[in-house]
Formats: sequence, C-alpha cells, structure tokens
Amino acid sequence: MAQADRILHFGRAPHEWLWFIVQSPLALKIINIAYNFWFVVLITAVFTVCIARKDTKLRHQFLMSFMTVWTLGGFFLAMGLSSAGPCFYERLGFGNDFHALMQALATADRIYPIWALNTQDMLWGGYTGATTGSVGISAFPSLHVAMAVLFALYATRRSRLAGVVMWLFAGVIMVGSVVLGWHYAVDGYAGASLMVAIWKACGYLLTRFESDSAAAESSTMQSPALCGM
Repeated sequence: MAQADRILHFGRAPHEWLWFIVQSPLALKIINIAYNFWFVVLITAVFTVCIARKDTKLRHQFLMSFMTVWTLGGFFLAMGLSSAGPCFYERLGFGNDFHALMQALATADRIYPIWALNTQDMLWGGYTGATTGSVGISAFPSLHVAMAVLFALYATRRSRLAGVVMWLFAGVIMVGSVVLGWHYAVDGYAGASLMVAIWKACGYLLTRFESDSAAAESSTMQSPALCGM
C-alpha cells in the first residue's frame, strides 16, 4: 500500500504533498475534530433517511448501499486484504517511512490534543494483547471515506447546497485519513470507488425491480378485462 501510494503520487508519500497541513498543529486539530464528527454525521444521516417520508427509492438506495459497503468493504475486503495504516508501519518493523508524520502528530499533540493518537495506541494495545477487548486493525479500504462519499451522493440528490457541503466534508475526511496516519491514500481511493460502484449498482437494481413490479401490476390489472371478453 505504501509503495502504491508513492507510485501514484510521483514518488512521494501523500502526506508529504500535504506537509503544509501536517506541520500546522491547529490544522491537524481541526481535521481531527472533523474526522471524529464523522460518527455524528453517520448517525444523523441514517436517522434522517429512515424517517424521511419522500422518495422511497432514494431511501432504499441509501440503505442498501450502506449495508452492502459495510458487508463487502468492512468485512470481506477488510479481512481478505488485511493491512495496517501508516500509524502502525514503524511499529510493525517495516521501516521509518512515516516516522516524520508520526513525530509531527506527536508534536501537535503537545499543543492541541490529537485524539487519533490515543485511539491508535488503544488499537495497538488490542493487537498486541496488552489490553483486553475486541479491537482490530484494518486500513483497506477506508470505510470513513466510503461512508463520507455515500453521504455526499445522497445529499446531492436532496439538495445542491447539501451536496456541496457533503462533498467538501468527504474531501476533509480523505485528507484527514492521510495526515492523521490512519490510511494510505489508496485506501481512500478504493473506499470511494467501491462506494460509487455500489451506489450505482443498488440504483440500477431498484430501477429494474420497480420496472418489473410495474409490469406485473399492469398485467394483473388487464387480466379481468381479458377474461370478460
């Protein structure tokens, strides 16, 4: 994953292109807040979709996409392509490619609390058995990015303004996944691509079933008339 990132980004790691953010403790803090706020957006989006009284097809498309991406991306791909993000790269003995990034996060943490570091330590403790509890490490694909893209896809169909806001939010989540050391950029690209593909597939299936249902209903309505003839 790390090597793929360098190949795709002209020989440099993505966080190196974003060093103007990495070297700013305030920027890192703001991005960390946004990254954690993702959980609030997730709950709000699902709740809003569930209680919406308009456009049943769009609601079904969101919920089908939501469940599919967590099943396919969050379970099968996450397990089959298990990987550790940049924050665990050096701890696993792969080298110091991300040492400067983690040092910058540690430096920022002395000025503004960077919550990602504590969470990463917790996950590492669970992985090594130092702490109890069911925790796991998996970087590919990024479900943070995938879900942010789903929020944006849904919001765009509801409101142009909401769509713009949510696409900006998805961009912040993508950047945050890299500069906070959680993910390689390819994890985010994969998550976004997977989400768009699932969204389109679910939309196609719903349209197809809707057409089949309408055709069946039309055929049922015509049957009595034919019998009368």
